[in-house]
Amino acid sequence: MRVTRVVVLTAVASLLPPTLVLAQRPSDTAAINRLIDQYGATEDAMDMTAQARLMSADRVWLAAGAGRRTDQTTNMRIQQAAFDAWKKQMPGIQTFTEDRDRLIKFYANGAIAIASFYRYRTVLVPPNTPRADAEDAANAPPAAVTLVLERQGGDWKIVHTHVSPLAAPN
Repeated sequence: MRVTRVVVLTAVASLLPPTLVLAQRPSDTAAINRLIDQYGATEDAMDMTAQARLMSADRVWLAAGAGRRTDQTTNMRIQQAAFDAWKKQMPGIQTFTEDRDRLIKFYANGAIAIASFYRYRTVLVPPNTPRADAEDAANAPPAAVTLVLERQGGDWKIVHTHVSPLAAPN
C-alpha cells in the first residue's frame, strides 16, 4: 500500500508545473527545518506522544542494532516506555540534541523530501547517579539520520526514519 501511494504521488506530482515547485521550495525547506527542530525538541522532552504528531501513522523506523519497526503506534509506545524507565532510573536526567549539517532535497516535483543530518546528543545525568548508569546514559554515539517526508494535507510528515550510529558505543 505504501509503495502504491508513493508511486501515485510521484506520478501526480510530476504533472505539476516546475515554477510552482520552485516557488514552494524555500517555504518547504523552512517548514522541514522547523519539523527537524521539533523532532529534536521532543527527544529532549522525552515526549514520544508529541513526536508522533510529526509522523505519518504508518511511518517505518529503522536503526542499526535495533531493527526495523513498521508499526508506528507500537514503536512510539516502546520508545516512550524506554524514556520513562530512564527518567525513573535517573530522575532529573536531561538531553540536548543537535542536528547538524542538514541537507534537504525534494523529489516528485516537491511532494516528497529527503532530509539527512548528523545528530549529536549530550546527556547530563544527576550528580548522585551510579557510575555504571551514568556511563551507559552518556554512551550515545553521534548518528547519521535520514528522514523521508511526505506532504500530507498541507503539512510535512515523516514517513520513514533511518538512524545509523557514526561510531560504536564506548
